[in-house]
Amino acid sequence: MRQFFFLLASFFLIQLSFAQTGSISGNVTDAQSGEPLPFCNVFINNSTISTTTDFDGNYILNDVPAGEFDLGFSFMGYEAVQKTASVKSGAQLTINIALVSFDQELSDVEIKSKRDRSWERELRKFKNYFLGNDDLAAQSEILNAWVIDFPEDNSNNNFRAEAIQPIEIENSALGYKLTFDLKQFQYTSQFHIIAGATRFEEMQSPDPKTRSNWERNRLDTYLKSPANMFRAMIENQHNQEGFFLYGDKAGGSESRNLRSDVFANELGNSVVEYKPDNLVQPGKRPGEYKIFLKGRIEIHYEKGFSNVNTYRDAPYPISWLEVNGNYVYVNANGMVLNEKDVTFSGDMDKRKVSSMLPFDYKPNLSDRLQRQMVKDAGSLQEKVYLHTDRAYYYQGEPVFFKAYFRYANPDFRRELSKILHVELISADRDVILKKKYKVENGMAVGEFYLPDSLKQHEYYIRAYTNWNRNYGPDSYFVKTLPVISPYDRVLSTEMPNENQGEIQVLFEADKELYAQREKVKVDFEIKDSEGRPVSANLSASVRDTYYATPYPENVTALNGIEFVNVPDHITPEKFTYPLESAWTVEGKFVNDKGKGVSAPFTVFLNNYEGTFDLESDKDGSFQLEEMEFYGPMDFAFMALDKKGKGYGKFELVEKLNPPFFVPSHLTMPNISQTSTSIFDYSVEEELVQLEEIEVESQKESTGPLAIYGRADHVVKSENLNRNGTVMDLLMSLKAQVPGMSVTVTQEIRIRGGAASSNLSMEPLVMIDGSAMPSGAGVLAANNIATVNPNDIDRIEVVSRMSSMMGDLGRNGIIAIYLKRGINQAPLFSSDSPGMSNMLIEGFGMPSNYVPFDYATAEEVPDKDERVTLYWNPYMVTESSTGKASVEFYTNDTSSPKYLVVEGLDTNGNPVRGTFLIPVSSDQ
Repeated sequence: MRQFFFLLASFFLIQLSFAQTGSISGNVTDAQSGEPLPFCNVFINNSTISTTTDFDGNYILNDVPAGEFDLGFSFMGYEAVQKTASVKSGAQLTINIALVSFDQELSDVEIKSKRDRSWERELRKFKNYFLGNDDLAAQSEILNAWVIDFPEDNSNNNFRAEAIQPIEIENSALGYKLTFDLKQFQYTSQFHIIAGATRFEEMQSPDPKTRSNWERNRLDTYLKSPANMFRAMIENQHNQEGFFLYGDKAGGSESRNLRSDVFANELGNSVVEYKPDNLVQPGKRPGEYKIFLKGRIEIHYEKGFSNVNTYRDAPYPISWLEVNGNYVYVNANGMVLNEKDVTFSGDMDKRKVSSMLPFDYKPNLSDRLQRQMVKDAGSLQEKVYLHTDRAYYYQGEPVFFKAYFRYANPDFRRELSKILHVELISADRDVILKKKYKVENGMAVGEFYLPDSLKQHEYYIRAYTNWNRNYGPDSYFVKTLPVISPYDRVLSTEMPNENQGEIQVLFEADKELYAQREKVKVDFEIKDSEGRPVSANLSASVRDTYYATPYPENVTALNGIEFVNVPDHITPEKFTYPLESAWTVEGKFVNDKGKGVSAPFTVFLNNYEGTFDLESDKDGSFQLEEMEFYGPMDFAFMALDKKGKGYGKFELVEKLNPPFFVPSHLTMPNISQTSTSIFDYSVEEELVQLEEIEVESQKESTGPLAIYGRADHVVKSENLNRNGTVMDLLMSLKAQVPGMSVTVTQEIRIRGGAASSNLSMEPLVMIDGSAMPSGAGVLAANNIATVNPNDIDRIEVVSRMSSMMGDLGRNGIIAIYLKRGINQAPLFSSDSPGMSNMLIEGFGMPSNYVPFDYATAEEVPDKDERVTLYWNPYMVTESSTGKASVEFYTNDTSSPKYLVVEGLDTNGNPVRGTFLIPVSSDQ
């Protein structure tokens, strides 16, 4: 990386003492004739302190700060002059000056300055080097560019410029008009020099809004400027202002080019924190300071963002500073007094004349502190807690959960995160499963299925928002989530911690002892420490203690929703990770040469059912904004060249997961292995033995590979009865799927009717890849009846257990695919040249738990092996009573049933209560 010198002659050669002032007066004349020069500009360099001479050439500057600085004189047709002035408090200094006129007239200058294309190209370069290349420079304009000229021997390696008259600049971003007397300008591959004197004039704002924008931009410019950094160093507040200093580690990589692009890897290896014992010392004169900066200093400004990132994990502006002599001399406002010894590179070097502020600019830091109090990071905290239906699970089972958000300031709830990230992580720190869920009204309800291929026992569930990442890993929710096989047993010698918090949960069952398959009703009441009813948002789960042995849990609602301690000086301006109010997918397009380029392209959705057009930027990056769909969806991307042919390649940019570590307070339960399964997965006899029918090519799916894999049987629309009732449709389907049966009550059996966790013995119905509701009381035939038989393109049947669909796929799958309209052949297909096909996982589905009801079930299982007997994430108590109730049926074990109620009250206080429900072994 190149280093640049940025020199403004006497740019900061000042010593401010605003409480002590003096004055300067004098007379300005023509050096040849001796006649007075009226209306000559007289100003203190780099300030708004200025005046003009009267008709007699006299001037006076009052209320000039005591100190040393340059006094500038500028008049049209005369050479600009700067004189060093030293003003003492209460004294009047007299400076007379005689200006020398130019030899040639102004018209001669205009004729000499070429206005061809070559000059215009040089001018564009000059603006970039002189004004800068940031947003401030984009809003700055040179009003009299014709005064600038360039030597004929100019080159890119030695670019120079000169100006016969002062350069007039209008900075619409900061609200200043600058008059810059350019003395020297040179740009090389190693350094550049900008030397001159500047007079500032306040622009007149057309309206209050513009004035407010100027004030905000000035303050923002000052806060990230070297002047503010040095001022904060004097007060030992530079970290609070967002400036973090690092130095090269002795023996580390001497070249930045040899470092990795992950700052966390370099910290402690090639760079270390720069914290000398005597960072700031008194200067030569009162009000001056010298700052010890030895070697190459790397400056991270963590209160801003930068598009050019040196490190992937540090997306904020980074600069480098080297000081000749190891000391920077500054005044109380942080203005540099020995700027010729200071070399900036990186972000701070990009700020040229367009980011200059007058030295007499007074930042309104009191207003800023007031805004910091309003935007205090502590009050913007959000903490998530997950209540899961169980403490551990078996392979292939669904995990039901409810996420509670607790806010440090509930008034900010609507302004904070709308997306929750939930991950299943192995003991080896591998992310096995990752889902995102929509946050609504301070909560998220969802479910996900555990792969039945999980082999080890130790897993963790982690939940966080993008905003949580600003507060560090202690703000994440993490708890153990053991996953075992039916041949494993969880050993526990002690009961869970039944202690309650300040809010009490009182339970009352309608019986003292229950039998198997008997209805249970438990009323509960929530009260505060004074016995008053409490209104709360709750979730309740009931688990069987034979299949799910209770053991002490390390994380509950009482201790898992505490806020992180945030120092008062930390503000959101320092945060790296923005709030996620909508889901955005980032991607990149590269041409056939592998280079990211700008290109228009088309996005095809859901097997070409819909399309929309986008365009990548110059680096090939693009965004799919405000995405909102559930489950997986097929996306296809195609860019066409000038000949209408597909080219290039699209890829999605995966966001880095936060690093994971196991909190010290988490412990796993003891697990042992046995030779017998805890479950009895009995398969019922076929209700109707069917004749074996040979169906040709039924196993060849006509569609793309679905989430369940290849179908075992495919029945096309022409082989279905589409003119009768749903029963006619099912019977024609049954005739073509060996092993399928349909009862007189239209209940479907494919695999014999093995009971799932919610006692459903029917196959899962999917329509165009979306799973339909299932469970006790929901017939598969009812879901099929929602489809017009004439709209069916084909039906795929999976007669085996589908592990990808978890417990819902235990009894097979009936997947219905609808026609795509009259013209079913899309213009493009997945195998078209240049087509990039991707499956994007949308939001996780809300939980679909349906309690089994023996009183209404038309058919009951021979063996009731439910582990979770009840799950309700949508419970509330009224503030007037604080009461709610739970109703469920027991299963076939005589083990007690464990009821857990958790949630938050209206003030965000945690609520937790547990109740053990006894069951008799007598039938």
